[in-house]
Amino acid sequence: MSDNSASTTTLHGSSAGKADNEPKLRGNLGTLGLFFSVMAFNAPLVVVLGVIPIMISSGNGIGTPMLFIIVGLIVSAFAAGYLRMSDILKRPGAFYSFITAGLGKKVGLGSGLAMLLAYFWVCAGYLPYGGVVLDSLVSNTFHGPDLPWYVWAFAFWLIVAVLGYLRVDFSAKATALVLFGELIVVLAYDVAVFANGGAAGLSTAPLVPTNWFDGSIAIGLLLAGGMFGGYEVTVLFRDEVRNPAKTIPRATYGLIACAAVLYAATSWLFINALGVDNAVSATTADPIQAMDSTIVAFGSQFLLDAATVLVNTSVLAVIVCAHNVGARYLFNLSADGVFPRALSGVHARHGSPHVASIVLSAAALAVNLVVVVLQIDAMVFYAAVLGVAALTGISVQFVTAIAIPTYLVRTGKHKQHPVKSIVLPSIAAVGFGGIVTLSIVNFTHLTGGSQFVSNILLVFVYSFFAFGFFLAVALKRWRPEVYRRIGRQ
Repeated sequence: MSDNSASTTTLHGSSAGKADNEPKLRGNLGTLGLFFSVMAFNAPLVVVLGVIPIMISSGNGIGTPMLFIIVGLIVSAFAAGYLRMSDILKRPGAFYSFITAGLGKKVGLGSGLAMLLAYFWVCAGYLPYGGVVLDSLVSNTFHGPDLPWYVWAFAFWLIVAVLGYLRVDFSAKATALVLFGELIVVLAYDVAVFANGGAAGLSTAPLVPTNWFDGSIAIGLLLAGGMFGGYEVTVLFRDEVRNPAKTIPRATYGLIACAAVLYAATSWLFINALGVDNAVSATTADPIQAMDSTIVAFGSQFLLDAATVLVNTSVLAVIVCAHNVGARYLFNLSADGVFPRALSGVHARHGSPHVASIVLSAAALAVNLVVVVLQIDAMVFYAAVLGVAALTGISVQFVTAIAIPTYLVRTGKHKQHPVKSIVLPSIAAVGFGGIVTLSIVNFTHLTGGSQFVSNILLVFVYSFFAFGFFLAVALKRWRPEVYRRIGRQ
């Protein structure tokens, strides 16, 4: 049997009988619940307050708004093939399952381990950041005690550990409340700037093609690409949503459209709030203060205070979502037998991967204890691990964009929808491939400028792919029954 032959087997006939004995998660997420769970992972308020100003200062300047549209189109092209694959290959596991089906179990397992690593590092890396911003809120805004960051980080960790253990619906409701507040603040800011006409009238200069290539478009694309992460969740939660055939496409396209329009519009209005001629210099001098000053000038001090509070809940929502996705990756890999099967336990009441969730929580706590003991700077650690997570995620999306048309053509299931099955995924592969290349070339910008550290992290990222590949080779030889199950086969 070839490496790909088992991958083309659908869940019918004998395969269905096997699937009935597999552990299965349960949930009752609707379209809005799924949308909120995924959109919260993108942390729109964190993007607006902490990323857009940096994109303008370090990326391609006033051309920043169009990058969100460009990346949104790339992601939309990918989503067409991704959802087509989801309709045909009705398995949980998302990227892990699809890559296995298209490119074989060895590449599939390497990619699955890489994505588990990416989501785990988001969980672990955002805890120090959460501790820092919560300490700032408590001590500066509320004039409370100024405690070490890890005290507040532990509070974040505890909340995430509890929500991750419970039924996914609980997390969805919590993140929905957080996201609703974030969107209200961002929309209030946008309306205020638009109504007042910006600093000197609303200019369309940021939308003119001649400004798209200002500054460093490479850095701009890297940062913009990272702002559309998390849509994999729509398929990964297949077993936990109502009517997947309708819920998953609606939530996926809703997420992409919302992110592209919201970020493009807000960055355009922010540039106009500073003034087109002053935007780059103002954000370069102090990106955070530049945004804060426009919030107060066009909104109010109350709006800024609300944004400061909601940044903390936004961070919490990111960690909750990353934890939930990471736990499900660990669950799927364990259900396949790659990791101990005990980790694929499903809670009798909540239908959650509670064992995998506990293990992920413990690992995140252990990593942060090491950071504390070794006295590593919280923000340096945060920046480095998020650089790793971003590059890993984009790389796996690139591989998935290749795997989807490969599988659909090989099985002959591309004929009814050739555009969705071949053309659009291929366009996405070119787009993601370009972003991956730019990420590697400019990786020092994500890791503080150290080439040595950047090289170590790059080796670390792709060594996980290699480890998964050779682990699959070993399983094929010594544990063929486990090898056959790789990719939720």
